[in-house]
Amino acid sequence: MSSQNNSEIEHLAAKLLNNTITKEERQRLEDWYAEIPADPTVWELADHNKYELKARLFAGIEKRIQRPAKKRVLWRSVSAAASLLLIAGLVTWTWQARMSVSKTVDHVQVLSNGKITKVYLPDHSIVWLKGNSSLDYPVKFSDSTRNVTLHGQALFEITKNPLHPFVISTSNYTTRVLGTSFNIEENPAQKTFRLTVLTGKVSVYAKNDKGLLGAKPVIVTPGKEFESVVSAGAPTVVDAKESNKLQILDGTEYNMNFENSGFRDIKARIENKFNVTIVADASLYSNCHVSADVTDQSLENTMKVLKSVLSLNDYEIKNGVIKLTGGGCN
Repeated sequence: MSSQNNSEIEHLAAKLLNNTITKEERQRLEDWYAEIPADPTVWELADHNKYELKARLFAGIEKRIQRPAKKRVLWRSVSAAASLLLIAGLVTWTWQARMSVSKTVDHVQVLSNGKITKVYLPDHSIVWLKGNSSLDYPVKFSDSTRNVTLHGQALFEITKNPLHPFVISTSNYTTRVLGTSFNIEENPAQKTFRLTVLTGKVSVYAKNDKGLLGAKPVIVTPGKEFESVVSAGAPTVVDAKESNKLQILDGTEYNMNFENSGFRDIKARIENKFNVTIVADASLYSNCHVSADVTDQSLENTMKVLKSVLSLNDYEIKNGVIKLTGGGCN
């Protein structure tokens, strides 16, 4: 693809970072990256993970910049516009990329750097990282358990899978769930840990000095809060304060409770939460108003509810685009 049109490179790179690229377009971009490779390609783009894709772009750019001048003719031939598009979005992210993505590309670390950062995991679970936190997870969950490591604070909305429990490791506790939503906030320096459960049941295991888990977990149910403060004695389970719940949800797209909501609002909220684009004839649904709570529901379940309330003929989810057909409220 040495003769690849510059505007197309720019277009494909933008679609890649936005997770809207098609299989054929990914292949064209892959072919472009394959020209004059610095090292054999050791990973794929199939997981549709924004952080992995950014890591690949960064790695590809870095390798080409570091290659001898005589082998960088192709890189210099790409237009400044395309180069800037790829690099501008990564400049502020470059230093974290060096620290946050393992060289074997089988593991990803995401840093929030003081902002709420939404992470889509390989099993379609969603995590909102908060404050100065980090989340480590594998590119693909392949074990009997789905294991991640959290340092700091995060709101988790976990895809239900009874056969593969989801396990979060923090400094002093390990949290185990099958599929639920909850918030974890730990501060190792102050030796505090708080877990607030929104839906489902959560098991919390204390770790000893050697990192081994205690024999008996504490079971925390919806509306309850597990809190451990070393200076205050034994951990406690209490009713979660309403103010704590509001603070947990602030700045996230977790709440999907529609109350007489119009189609435009519903469309925007679904697109923002699941990072998809909904394509539809808006005129069909301009008079539709929906009251339904799909909080803590997957994209597929959310669309099933929407199909029912909008009387859709059908919907299709493909490559991050959802197409609605038929139905309406006119």
